[in-house]
Amino acid sequence: MIFREGDQSATAFVIVSGQVELSKISANGPIRLSILSPGEIFGEMGIIDKSARSVTAQAVGTVVLDVIERDGFLASLSEQPEVALTVIGNLAERLRHTNDLIFNPQNNYSSSTSLTVQTSPPNGTPDVQRRRATVFQNLSWRAVAFGAAGKSSLLHALMSLFLPPASQRKHMEFRVAKLAGDEDGSQTELLVQSFAGQTDIRVKVLSESLPVEMEEENGRFLSTANLVARQRLQGEDADLLICGNVNEIGTVIRLRFVSLSNDSDHPGAFLVTDRLALPTGFSEDFGELLFAVSLAATVPRNEAHRQLIKPMLLPALEAAQESGQQPPLELNNADRATIQVCYGNVTALIGYYASDPNWLRRAALAYQEAIEGMTREDEPIGWGNTQFHLSRVRQTLGERGSDPEIIENALTGFKDALGVFNQQEFPWEWAALQARIGNAYYRLDAINGDTDFLKDAIAGYQSALQVYTKADAPLKWSEVKNNLGQALQVWGDLARNRELLVRAVQACQESLQVRSRIETPLLWAASQNNLGSALFLLGRMTEDSEHLEGAAEAFGRALEIYLAYGSARLTKVAERNMSKAENLLRARLARRVAKLYWEEEPGDGQAGQARRKTTFRKENLADLD
Repeated sequence: MIFREGDQSATAFVIVSGQVELSKISANGPIRLSILSPGEIFGEMGIIDKSARSVTAQAVGTVVLDVIERDGFLASLSEQPEVALTVIGNLAERLRHTNDLIFNPQNNYSSSTSLTVQTSPPNGTPDVQRRRATVFQNLSWRAVAFGAAGKSSLLHALMSLFLPPASQRKHMEFRVAKLAGDEDGSQTELLVQSFAGQTDIRVKVLSESLPVEMEEENGRFLSTANLVARQRLQGEDADLLICGNVNEIGTVIRLRFVSLSNDSDHPGAFLVTDRLALPTGFSEDFGELLFAVSLAATVPRNEAHRQLIKPMLLPALEAAQESGQQPPLELNNADRATIQVCYGNVTALIGYYASDPNWLRRAALAYQEAIEGMTREDEPIGWGNTQFHLSRVRQTLGERGSDPEIIENALTGFKDALGVFNQQEFPWEWAALQARIGNAYYRLDAINGDTDFLKDAIAGYQSALQVYTKADAPLKWSEVKNNLGQALQVWGDLARNRELLVRAVQACQESLQVRSRIETPLLWAASQNNLGSALFLLGRMTEDSEHLEGAAEAFGRALEIYLAYGSARLTKVAERNMSKAENLLRARLARRVAKLYWEEEPGDGQAGQARRKTTFRKENLADLD
């Protein structure tokens, strides 16, 4: 238990890993209000107005929290306006959900728990309505936190200045292209009905099928079709495009999902080769699966959209669990495998957002079941696609547990997938695999201390940069540049090689050409910390004070961000690094000043000067030790 409803408030919390459940006591007993994920803040209202806790917060499994004390939090709000705006913006976004989802804004929490959701699902079944209502209730807790007992806090008043009118509030836009082969449009309409009642999602049917039917299984075709779909999506200013076809005999719908960006490379992120097969005239359960898969396939435009998607994923997966784990027998093995893989993607994404290894293990099981039903010879694209997903999950689990065996299994899977995703047909997937191979080798070196792994890591990063460019893929380019700089500085320090350290500094500086303090503050801080480390090692090796000065400045810039975001662990790392750089710099400057003083000291003779120099060196070497 983290705190109970009614407890006194003195601190706020930021979730580092794991999940936190928020609940509230009602006339009918305790009601779960929300599940929060890493990066989210809770308990902040109490340290603003000293009110009692309005909800109960309980850890779901193992949870790591950063604690924010009241004095430090209020000081940050008053001294750093950007921090205040960030907090206000995050809370305003959560309030937005409530205002959008509750039809009667005068309802208190008790009435909202019995909320009836007007939906028009296939056949209008009550079960679907109840599942949808669960999603609505899970998003409504912040209204209680801010409006309990009719109280109006200072921050609540401030937030009202930032809340846009309801007509201007953000939502997600989905587009469904008319399915090729769907002569009467009934199967296309069935897809649309799967999103009925979702007030945060607007769905529109495109009257025409895509110019290129996305069915053939080869890299060039898929890349071209994906480009055409993304251009159409951009023209619609929408977030996700669902397209596909009905097979010739009218028994199977095969779908592709296209989002605005293909930069994402984390557990659950969709690949260009992902597809979902459903039987024509599918039931409500498979409509729930389609809804969950569509959420997972959507790459958020910004943090507001990410916060919109995250709390919807778990209820959607729970509703789709039976259909995801038991694909229909009337589908062939390849089509059944697409359901298992997409179900694994949703599960993996929940695990990624929640930093929960249990969800990742469930995703790995889904991928393993899918891959057991296919062979590389018969289904090369599907087999390689599943290997890619499975290995991403394994790599994440291996890195979390510092388990070299799991990481090596992931590495083997990535290399197997490279046999399918070659650079000519699948350049982006090939580059992503190379970058992940680099990460796996880097982590294996950290565990085993094998310099050859570092060389292999650098080779992987350099291969990825053959495809990733600053112009075409700026975020991925900057990520790989940052990782390359990290590997180079470790190797350079071990080999006592100045050239490698210079290359490390250059790679970090190039990463910062894309990562910015405003748009990607935490990534920017990570690259600043990495740059500071490379400069520190270079300054220590060359005795160049300018490098040490640059290191201290870089560590200081990283520290500012970590303090602003209340990250205690990263703050300590940056403080420790900056202290080391400043201490070494002071020692160097002291030695330089003393040397000048000795040179100008008159009439003491060479023997006296030699004694003073020897004594000074011994004292400072002892300090540096």
